[in-house]
Amino acid sequence: MSENKTSKYFKYAIGEIILVVIGILIALQINNTNEQRKETKELKEYLHKISTNVQSDIDQIEKLKIRRDTVRAKAIRSSKALRANDFSKIEDIFLGRSCFVEFYFIPDKSGFEALKSSSYLGKINNTKVDSLLSLYYSRVDKTHADELSYNTFIENMEVKLSERIDLTSLYILYGKIYINNEAIDINEYTDILPYIQDNAFKSAIFRTLSERTYLGNYPKLIELGNALIQEINMFCNNDY
Repeated sequence: MSENKTSKYFKYAIGEIILVVIGILIALQINNTNEQRKETKELKEYLHKISTNVQSDIDQIEKLKIRRDTVRAKAIRSSKALRANDFSKIEDIFLGRSCFVEFYFIPDKSGFEALKSSSYLGKINNTKVDSLLSLYYSRVDKTHADELSYNTFIENMEVKLSERIDLTSLYILYGKIYINNEAIDINEYTDILPYIQDNAFKSAIFRTLSERTYLGNYPKLIELGNALIQEINMFCNNDY
């Protein structure tokens, strides 16, 4: 009788242990599933932030391209008059002053930097999102470097001009031509001829004409940015 009771008790204890283990395993599985869902949700939040940043970049680039195209068109008109040595077309030559207006592409990298600082970057390794992120932000860095080179050159030319020439009459002339729309007689403003004949002025114009980096960088950024946004949307609409 005692042996039978012991045997039954032993079997009962084993059964209880098995049930406890099964319960623990189920709880662990539920916990792992919940943790994975949480991590997936947080990763998608990072990616949505990047997508918003990139869309903002694209909007900025499109506006910058219009401005740079406008400056380039003015530089073309100015350079034609300068090449012809025709200083009677002072309005055309003076358009070259727009080359001294600096433009910078200022990307919003906050989402990307946050993702890099998180523990989630590895979760998109070897995905198309990962590849496009690398391509896009590499192009962002190249655009920054190219613009910095160009704008630094323009700044140096402007400094040289201001050191050699009194720009007071220049600002007066600018106001009359482009603000008040007054007709200008070149003979009345011979004192600004040194400005538009100066090599620094000409160098800024011709550097603007030869500056083609934005022509390649801006369209490529827009192309990569749109592709990245689309891929992020596809990634976030699937379960990983």
